[in-house]
Amino acid sequence: MSRKRLLSFAVPTTIAALAVVGVALAGAGGPGEQAASATFTATTVSNAHLTTCSVNGGDTFASTLATYSGTASGSDPRLDGALTIHAVSFIDTNTGLGRVVGTFRIKPDSGQGSVGTINAAVTNGNANGAVNARLVGPPIGRMIATFTSPFDPASGFSSASLGTGSVTASGVVVSGGGWCHPWHRHPLRWLRRHLRHQR
Repeated sequence: MSRKRLLSFAVPTTIAALAVVGVALAGAGGPGEQAASATFTATTVSNAHLTTCSVNGGDTFASTLATYSGTASGSDPRLDGALTIHAVSFIDTNTGLGRVVGTFRIKPDSGQGSVGTINAAVTNGNANGAVNARLVGPPIGRMIATFTSPFDPASGFSSASLGTGSVTASGVVVSGGGWCHPWHRHPLRWLRRHLRHQR
């Protein structure tokens, strides 16, 4: 057990209590807040790169970098439209524990959309975490919301919820670097580049 590089622990925090909370902060015309939520599915997978690695005498881990596409439906029109997610995941194939981080963009049929980040723990095929998104105006806003979704690196996100739904509290500690090599030396830099290009 001591050799495992991925450990889980329960997090009895407020994440379950915040399951129905999504807050969009307005930027233009002074401060303001309004409730916001969205659901989406992103199960079209492209540009997928998978690498596995093992700890001597321990577990096997799967690192996946991929693009997931689908559609989003939100209470705010900037959260409603075509969806693209660039994500990196790292999952212990023995325990089902891991992490998924990514950037996303929602493009409505007309008007402005939103770009943001996802950071979530993965436990037994379910991702639970948070999103931080920039909603392009007018007005310009910032959305902070809970995030939950069934997640499989090979098939993407299904029935995902932002700022709504029921979230079971979970937490994962990733140690030892958290990525397999040499599939991608700097996955988080890759994600940040995508986010900058989407703005």
